[in-house]
Amino acid sequence: MDDVADLQAQIVALRLAVEGVWLSVLSSDPNAVQQAERLGEANVASLDQLDASTPQARAARDAVVLHTRSLWGSIAWQLQHGPAKG
Repeated sequence: MDDVADLQAQIVALRLAVEGVWLSVLSSDPNAVQQAERLGEANVASLDQLDASTPQARAARDAVVLHTRSLWGSIAWQLQHGPAKG
């Protein structure tokens, strides 16, 4: 069970790192939200090209697509709303 928790922690850390990099890259773009939306759509379109000839492959691909949409949606939201005010 510790291995699963470690893997989940690594996935969360990777996602935060990816979000941080894209937020940094897109922060100077005057159309950052639209650019993030376009990048997200292109990313999902490329995932749709993955082989999914078995039920397991389709399930894996669909899970990655959902995660990717969530990731890019989060990036676009953060760009639109700016840093959290504390």
